[in-house]
Amino acid sequence: MQILQQLIQGLSLGSIYGLVALGYVLIYQAWGVLNFAQGEVCAIGAFSLLVLHVELGMPVILAMPLAIIVSMIVGYIIEFLSFRPLENAKDMSKLIATIGVSICVRNLLRVIFGADAFAFPSIFGDKPFHVGGLILVPQNLWNTVFGFGLVILLNLFLKKTRVGKSMRATAQDKEAARLMGINVRASLTGTFVIASAIGAIAGMLLAPVYLFNASIGATIGTKGYAAAVLGGLDFASGAMVGGIILGIAECLAVAFGSSAYQSAIAYIVLFLVLILKPSGIMSKKKTVEKV
Repeated sequence: MQILQQLIQGLSLGSIYGLVALGYVLIYQAWGVLNFAQGEVCAIGAFSLLVLHVELGMPVILAMPLAIIVSMIVGYIIEFLSFRPLENAKDMSKLIATIGVSICVRNLLRVIFGADAFAFPSIFGDKPFHVGGLILVPQNLWNTVFGFGLVILLNLFLKKTRVGKSMRATAQDKEAARLMGINVRASLTGTFVIASAIGAIAGMLLAPVYLFNASIGATIGTKGYAAAVLGGLDFASGAMVGGIILGIAECLAVAFGSSAYQSAIAYIVLFLVLILKPSGIMSKKKTVEKV
């Protein structure tokens, strides 16, 4: 029963990691480079919710959409200032730029909120209930629902809508998309903004689970990156698979080992994947472009 309990907990945690990883994958597919500021975008979503809901007393049903909008605006600014000017530059230059943005945002959050940790109230309720021998928490269940629901909605958006199809075409071949009359610039920007919105949701869902401080973006980003690499950067669905595997691995390590192992699991998974299957478990490729 304890193993089943940890699997359920890992599924909840992993679904959030999957959302963070999904942001990495979307930007990588569109721009061909990883955005290492994605974790900070998640943190901005969480801290925006803190200000709007906890400090200002705004109802969560209003605070969450506004927090998402704030993160989307920040994502647009990051794209406009760091990605767009370097669009034709080498991938390494773009990568360094995202690391620089990550450091700047992290320190800005530290200036605004200080170095103290914040305990976020549960969004969906934290009073546990029993089902058989299992102890279930509403927050964890809703995290799982939101995680899988967003992946399904995103897939429908990308495959069924005109805007989504334009974004997919741009990700596959920018020049061909441009010749077909697709606004490549708008598609690239739209991808970044959507990835930022997903990151904000992940940050808000993760906030009641973690003690948040100004440096939490680095932790979230590492776990999301590990999940993205594990699932494969070429597959959006692989992001969720990688996130779930990582979440379950962390919960099992804590339950049968020590809580000190939780932080190390992401690095261990990342190391093993890069050695054994660098293109990800969902990919059939033997190699992957290194950036």
